[in-house]
Amino acid sequence: MNVEFSRPPRKVGFEPHVLIPYSFGDREFASKLAGALRRDRISQWVDEAEMSAGVFLITRISKAARPVDFVVPVISAASVTSGWVRRELEPVMTKELDGRRVVVLPARIDGCPLPAFLKNRPFADFHGHKWNRAYESVKVSIQRGSATGTATRPTPAVRPPPPAPRAPDANEPATGTKRVFLSYDHDNDANYKDVLVTWSKHPDFAHFSVNDQPATVPVDSADAEPLKREIAARINAATGFLCIVGAKTGANPWVEWEIKKADELGKRMIAVRINRDCAAPDVLSDVGATCALSFTFEGIRRAIDEAYGGCSLE
Repeated sequence: MNVEFSRPPRKVGFEPHVLIPYSFGDREFASKLAGALRRDRISQWVDEAEMSAGVFLITRISKAARPVDFVVPVISAASVTSGWVRRELEPVMTKELDGRRVVVLPARIDGCPLPAFLKNRPFADFHGHKWNRAYESVKVSIQRGSATGTATRPTPAVRPPPPAPRAPDANEPATGTKRVFLSYDHDNDANYKDVLVTWSKHPDFAHFSVNDQPATVPVDSADAEPLKREIAARINAATGFLCIVGAKTGANPWVEWEIKKADELGKRMIAVRINRDCAAPDVLSDVGATCALSFTFEGIRRAIDEAYGGCSLE
């Protein structure tokens, strides 16, 4: 049963505390979801919690500096067999913690069977509905709970300091820049790729991984498999994916394949239009990519920062 709500008015002055617990293999998705909730100003109080060995969900909730209102557990093949899902998630859903109710909004991200205690409960199906529709259901559910008082509590006069920033990803360069795979139409947009690669030398810009080898075989042919493996490895080594959207990008099957592969691998998705008349491929819209509407240094930098959880002003 998927979460489906119409958009309600949001309660003014209340910022819910959202906790996103996840297993190790789902870190990229958890970071993307947390960044999207902060970007949409659902709340600044959005925490990610990697549920490694010895980490207990109930303890994490009980000892949070600010009481937790919503838990959005990432449900996947990597997490359904773990202790925190099997032993701790159900009590969180059915009992009061510290005298208050915590709302649980599960987010399923692959085709794994749901645990028995979740089968008849609402959940956001990121696997079946893809990013846009599933994310909207999570966002609206939090807004609805906040507006109707499901998790109502007074906001403290003096707030504790915000959570510590996420530890740097092992795949990101030591300089702190973001490692982003760059996808583009080799026949038509290579000059724009060159511009981005030049900008990447700036310390405040992303670092790009580029496949400069134009595909000479159809994407669905057996001969394409070696190139697919090489590109997939490059995408997997990155933490983000940026697609240059030109006039003919939507008709390029290799770009479409790269977008789908990046989404499958859970990368942060960014779209950069060469100009406002260039329509993004449908598949890029379906994965909820952050979009820069102008091909400028600042516009693209802000879109990348937004995809990584920063606040964009564009």
